[in-house]
Amino acid sequence: ESASLVSLEPIDILEDRSRYDDYIDRINNGDKYFIKTGFPELDRVTGGWDARDELGTIVARNGIGKTWILLKAAAAAAEQGKTVGIYSGEMSENKVGYRLDTIIGHIANGALVHGNEHVKTEYEKFLSDLSSKVPGKIFILTPKMINGPAGVSALRAFIEKCNLDILFIDQHSLLEDDRKAKNPVEKAANISKDLKLLQVTTRIPIISVSQQNREKLDGNKKFDTTQVAQSDRIAQDSTIIIFIERDSDIMRLHLVKSRDNENGKILSYRVSLNTGDWIYVPEGEDTETVETLGYSGDEVF
Repeated sequence: ESASLVSLEPIDILEDRSRYDDYIDRINNGDKYFIKTGFPELDRVTGGWDARDELGTIVARNGIGKTWILLKAAAAAAEQGKTVGIYSGEMSENKVGYRLDTIIGHIANGALVHGNEHVKTEYEKFLSDLSSKVPGKIFILTPKMINGPAGVSALRAFIEKCNLDILFIDQHSLLEDDRKAKNPVEKAANISKDLKLLQVTTRIPIISVSQQNREKLDGNKKFDTTQVAQSDRIAQDSTIIIFIERDSDIMRLHLVKSRDNENGKILSYRVSLNTGDWIYVPEGEDTETVETLGYSGDEVF
């Protein structure tokens, strides 16, 4: 017999009780296993991002707010004391910083971007207190810092250099294929495959945003994994896929794929992206009668 067969020790799962100890540890030490998403209602469905085994994808059309969702999740991770990495393939580090400041401090994003002086005192105080209020760290990487788009090898170096607990990528289509494929579908598939391997070997959650394809939904069709743009491989490799849609100030999160959880759940929020506010709208509730967020519509830009 080969040495591998001699040393083979399968477990009788009907007799083994070690999973009960694991279950109890998950009850008592949940932070070891999950990172909160920034959306308590989503956490109740999924538990949060799996701290060791998550390759998540947030999908939407342009202009819906998927980057805001990504950054809200990044801010939430930092507020839990995690070391967070954000690869921003398009926005500068300052633009990312302004959005995070809006999410964390509820300072009007328009005022920050436009340089309006009336928030100067408030903003200066917020930044002075920020590191004491948020126990984690957030590192930003942009193409300018590495003289071009990041490939997965650059993301690995980012994870290792900053000892990241979780990585957020904005966005999948702005990554470089280290294998240099010319065909767009092959390129996207290579990147997805390499991201999966990166997640498996680093054992940290990796959450990215991706475009929704151009297929128009009719009134009867639901979101599904075939609507992730670029490559079917992205949907296959992802452990969780959340589609985002927005109608005016109502944003809906569609849980299309989630290993170990109920799929098809829809979570609705009344949002003000300018002030970084989300308020949950319970299922079946008339969104017109839900209390407003503490902004009047006369938001200061």
